[in-house]
Amino acid sequence: MINETLENYYARIRAEERASLEKRIEQAYLLAPHLKELDKKRASLFSEIGKRTISADQAKQQLESISQEEKKLLASIGLHPSALLLQYRCASCQDTGFVGTTKKPCSCRLLLREKLRGSDGINDREIFQNFSEDIYLSTEQKKRTLAAKTVCENYANSLPCPKQPNVLLMGSPGLGKSFLGNAIAHSAIERGIESLRITAYAFTQKVFDDIRNQTEHVKLLHSISLLVLDDLGSEPIIPNVSTEWLFAVINERVLQNLPTVCITNLDLRGLQAKYGERLASRLYDVNTTLVLHLTGENLRTVR
Repeated sequence: MINETLENYYARIRAEERASLEKRIEQAYLLAPHLKELDKKRASLFSEIGKRTISADQAKQQLESISQEEKKLLASIGLHPSALLLQYRCASCQDTGFVGTTKKPCSCRLLLREKLRGSDGINDREIFQNFSEDIYLSTEQKKRTLAAKTVCENYANSLPCPKQPNVLLMGSPGLGKSFLGNAIAHSAIERGIESLRITAYAFTQKVFDDIRNQTEHVKLLHSISLLVLDDLGSEPIIPNVSTEWLFAVINERVLQNLPTVCITNLDLRGLQAKYGERLASRLYDVNTTLVLHLTGENLRTVR
């Protein structure tokens, strides 16, 4: 459904820009009729080039002359030199949603997709640029959180191949862990790196859906370029099901060296009690993971 909506969106904006171009051309021709003659000359010249009835040097000289005359006419009626060209809302993908010949999703498509996902997706509010230092009452908490922010920014800038592929953000509720996780993901998709932010509860729901419907949606989490797994530890645990599936995702990503950000209110003992030693050790492995402990006052209660 989201992909269909995206395709419709790009088709619509391309149609809107074509209609806008046609309107600009019509208005320009009314104000400066000679522009139409210049356009005909250019078309005729391209035809001659195709037939090879004119040399490359002659063609270049004549095209330059037409362009200069066109610019002067456009300026005389108050229009920019690009007024008669098709405009793109995204220059990178030219409003297709993809860049290059491999159909790699453009950052604009990734950002729009997350907006369509709503509360489950990556938002454009919790980003590094919106980080505020003014909400901290404690100098120590501010100092520690700024240090964590710097680590997260450096990690985000090093994607898709950071030195340590994983980040584990730990600490009690309301310390800004989810903010930093979202900021990392948003920074990634701005650079065209496919990312997914999902809560542990939503992950569990995907597991149940796959089991119930015999689908394989969870497999996407094995291979997406960046995975941000939020609220780890808040989800219900179904013995021999949810923990095993979660371990499979984390383990597969570790084996593939794929970046993963995990966010939890639990400490190491809490992770061990919730998931067992095998999964907890994967999450807390300092060889592959930047472990960041946030401490201090719950910022959600600060006014």
